[in-house]
Amino acid sequence: PIHYEIERIIFDKLGINVSAEIHRTYLGTAGDFMYTDLKSRFSLSETITELLEQDEAFRCDYFKSLPGIHLNEGALSLLHDIKRAGLSLAVATSSSPGLARILLERCEVFSIFDAVVTTEEAGKSKPAPDVYLLAAQKIGAEPVNCIVFEDSPNGIRAAKSAGMVCVAIQTDSVGVHELSHADDLIGSFREITMERVLAIFSRGRVTG
Repeated sequence: PIHYEIERIIFDKLGINVSAEIHRTYLGTAGDFMYTDLKSRFSLSETITELLEQDEAFRCDYFKSLPGIHLNEGALSLLHDIKRAGLSLAVATSSSPGLARILLERCEVFSIFDAVVTTEEAGKSKPAPDVYLLAAQKIGAEPVNCIVFEDSPNGIRAAKSAGMVCVAIQTDSVGVHELSHADDLIGSFREITMERVLAIFSRGRVTG
C-alpha cells in the first residue's frame, strides 16, 4: 500500500492522470515495466532511465524519512519458524536492489534471508517467472520445492509460471477475485504456521 501511494505522488509530479484501473496493472511489477507503459501512454518527455532514477531517489528518500517501517503482522515469527525448520529463505522482488536493502534493513530482517534477488538482476519483471527462478537457483532449490508468498496478481502469475506453490496475502489494494490463481489465500501471516505451510505445499505441489 505504501508503494501504491508513492506512485500516486510520482504520477502527480509527472502531471499525468493514471486511472486506478491502469495503476493496478503495475502492482508487483518492476519500474521499467511501469515506466515503459506510462511513457507510451502519456508521451512523457523523460527517458526511461531518467524516470527510473527519479523514482529510485524519491522512493529511497521517502522510506528513509519514515519514523518506522513495520513488517506485516505475523511475518517475523513465521520467518524465524522457517529458519528453525532448516529451510532456506529468499526475497524475490520488483524493487530496486538499493530500495530492497533499505526496506529489509529497516525492518531488521536482511540477515534472515539466504538470498535477495531483484528483477533488475533477473532481467525480466513479474509477471515473467525469471526473478523466482533465479531466487530458487541462488538458494539451491528446485522450483517445484518452493513456496511463494505474494500479494499481487502479477506476482502470483510469476510464481505459478515458475512452477512454484503460491500463497496469496490479501491486502486493501487487491480484491480476492484477483488472487484466485494462487494455491491458497490468507488475510494475514498470523494465519500461517509451519504445519499449515507444509499442508499448503503438499496440496499445491506440482508433480510430474
